[in-house]
Amino acid sequence: MIRAAVLQAWRDTLEAEPASDDENFFEAGGNSILAVALQRRLVKALGRAVPLRQIHEHPTVAGLLGISTAGLPSGRERTAGGSPALTLYCLPYAGASARMYADWDSRMPSSVTVKPLELPGRGARWSEPALTGMAALLEDLAGAMDEARHTPYALFGHSFGGVLAFELTRHLTDRGFPASRRLLVSACPAPHEATPVETNHDLSDEEFTERLRKLRGTPEELLENEELMELYLPTIRADYTILDHYRAPRITPLNCPVSVFHGADDQDVPEASVGEWAQYSNGSFAAEEITGDHFFLRDSEDELLAKLALHLGGEPAGDE
Repeated sequence: MIRAAVLQAWRDTLEAEPASDDENFFEAGGNSILAVALQRRLVKALGRAVPLRQIHEHPTVAGLLGISTAGLPSGRERTAGGSPALTLYCLPYAGASARMYADWDSRMPSSVTVKPLELPGRGARWSEPALTGMAALLEDLAGAMDEARHTPYALFGHSFGGVLAFELTRHLTDRGFPASRRLLVSACPAPHEATPVETNHDLSDEEFTERLRKLRGTPEELLENEELMELYLPTIRADYTILDHYRAPRITPLNCPVSVFHGADDQDVPEASVGEWAQYSNGSFAAEEITGDHFFLRDSEDELLAKLALHLGGEPAGDE
């Protein structure tokens, strides 16, 4: 029965029969994204967690059979109640809604559940005033994470969200939460380089709108709609107010590993800045290049999700 499940998962993923039990999944046309799809099918068929890292290490039918019948690593087991072994809390970039992560939960390994953290003033919290102070915002976000006191978790943030994820990691530890399993940031310079050289929050509406247009993070149809922009500008100004006044703490390693994702063509976060994040790690640090510019999260989402899954499923690729 297990063999039949493995073979069917292979067929459905690659749309081909394995040539033999020793054929390599990746040499047969598989890649990191298809490996995630294979993992999902195996989990559904077998009713148990299948570590993604082990699929990469044993990418044959024979190897997959060994994974399916072996005991699971403790760090990847499901709880007795069947809940995922890890919760990934996700923070959006400046001005954005956490709804941008709405479909991530169904696209990540079954051992990870994705919970977007919505900031005041957007999405389902549109009626609430946006916050302009880092301390108040951290308290607000921590209030939505009480489950993290007793469930393993990790934090992810893109651009401004990366700064929030870093500060929230520190804030939660100070509030007595267990340490995050991993901090993952993308398109975000190291904290001591994150404060903009020139402020943005105090620009005129016209200048601020043009700045947003150059950053490419705001849909053009929104930028061109004056009525919508009247509603939107206070919220994004609030985020930039926090960022413009941000002062990084003294460099002290976090009590968790750090993974950094950066765009190959990102002019806002040079590769040299990515390496600066290593100073904030407790010893385990990894950096991953993603196809695209500052908003590769939108343009190369599949690639990012595949690499995120690997970093959350075991030792990340390139870990040192």
